[in-house]
Amino acid sequence: MSEPPPAPDFDAQNYARPNQNWICGHAGEGGQCRLGPDARGRCGAASECQPRLETKPGETKGRWHCTRPGGACESGPLPDGRCGGSLPSCAPVPTLRWLRGRMTFAVIAISCAALLIVLGHPPYRNGFINPGEISQAHSGAVFALRAATNQLPASCGSCHGAGNAGPGGLVNAAWHAEPGIFDLEKMAGATVGEPMAMDAACLKCHGGRNLHQVDAPPIACVFCHTEHAGLNMAPTTDANCNFCHGDAAKMMVSPTTPVIHHFADDHPQFRFITERRRDPDTLQFNHQLHLTGATIPRLPGGGKLDCEYCHQPDAAGAYMQPVAFEKNCRVCHSLQFDPQTPELTLPHGSGEFVSAFLRSLPNQYLQLAQKRSAPDPTGFVENKLAGLRAQFGSGEDLEQRIFFSTATFGPAANIGTLAGATRAIFPGCALCHEVKHMAGAAPEITPPVIPGRWLTRAKFNHAKHLGISCAQCHAASQSQSSADIILPPKETCAACHSPRGGVANSCAECHHYHQPQMAVK
Repeated sequence: MSEPPPAPDFDAQNYARPNQNWICGHAGEGGQCRLGPDARGRCGAASECQPRLETKPGETKGRWHCTRPGGACESGPLPDGRCGGSLPSCAPVPTLRWLRGRMTFAVIAISCAALLIVLGHPPYRNGFINPGEISQAHSGAVFALRAATNQLPASCGSCHGAGNAGPGGLVNAAWHAEPGIFDLEKMAGATVGEPMAMDAACLKCHGGRNLHQVDAPPIACVFCHTEHAGLNMAPTTDANCNFCHGDAAKMMVSPTTPVIHHFADDHPQFRFITERRRDPDTLQFNHQLHLTGATIPRLPGGGKLDCEYCHQPDAAGAYMQPVAFEKNCRVCHSLQFDPQTPELTLPHGSGEFVSAFLRSLPNQYLQLAQKRSAPDPTGFVENKLAGLRAQFGSGEDLEQRIFFSTATFGPAANIGTLAGATRAIFPGCALCHEVKHMAGAAPEITPPVIPGRWLTRAKFNHAKHLGISCAQCHAASQSQSSADIILPPKETCAACHSPRGGVANSCAECHHYHQPQMAVK
């Protein structure tokens, strides 16, 4: 008698398959059924096994064999191949994983539906994707007028090419972006501050803006100028400046510019000090003499000459108005040459005018006599001219004295309303100005060149420093030469403009980044 065939190995596809989405609710007297729930949550416990048909060589029908683990059941497979051992069915229960998956799917579906609704309606779309309020510079009537001038839409489309293009436009812009959405290598290699497509939109209105150095690396506008931050654009910080100035590798393109992180720390000394620059103006002026000299007369009203008398702020209060002779100097230097006629003064501003005035002295004295209602105008003129000849010689000698003399003592102790401790000042033009002999013509006086600002690449506002005395920053009382540039060193500024001083000390506090557009020659 032949032995029965060995029981087949356990088939994981036919028995108790683990399912991560469903678990067995009950199986007969309890416990898991051999065939657990399928992926759809249907019970797999209809029978104890799935019989397998075996056909031996030479047979046509074959024979069904039980595949139950532990041996065949008593009833065995039915003739049609069904298992003869039926099992009570269970009620599969969904797992937390299945519930979480369904919940996630529902949330995604609802979110997609909401996005389609929101992005499909322009007002809703713009409000949804807008990360914050637009600054005043890029909104309102002024911006609308500027946008119209540059043929731009006065909306998101002014800066964002697909700003008003709808969902399709947004998807298209994202798909054709550079680098592309699937260009992971380029995106991984992208660096902060690189120019982007939006820069072209910025330059449509701000075409005159350029980098402050021609060899500076190109930087995206939005790296320093951040929008959607409120009524005013986010201010530029030291981190923006340090992106280049704090990086030694980037600063190698300009070896003369050091690496700088903070004003109070490693900012270099001002260049006019390190390079020992001098004021090239030919005008001669002694600050020490005018501020502390005992011979300087009092001003009308008894006041003492000080910095504020000559250096007066402009309408905005930021910078000082240019010093002018008529406004600041004539009160002491009255240009009188005849003490007995203080109302007769020399013109100022042109050597030709002075020479012409001296040659017309007879007529000048005649007009003065008529103004005074002198009884004998002709005699008055003759007496005045005779007095000048007795004191200075010929008319040519008087002209030479007026143009080229540097003497500071005059023929009288009082001139006009001013009375000095010494004799009244009657200097020639050469005391303050460079005067040149001109053959066959009047002497030429070099016009003074007084710069309104020395540190042209820095910002300064005198109105913000009203609580500080002039002498605290400008050592004018120690300067005897007009070639001195009387500006404070870095240390004087850093005493306040530093973390220790508590006053604003960022790069943008003193420096403009963009310089005016240079004309290409």
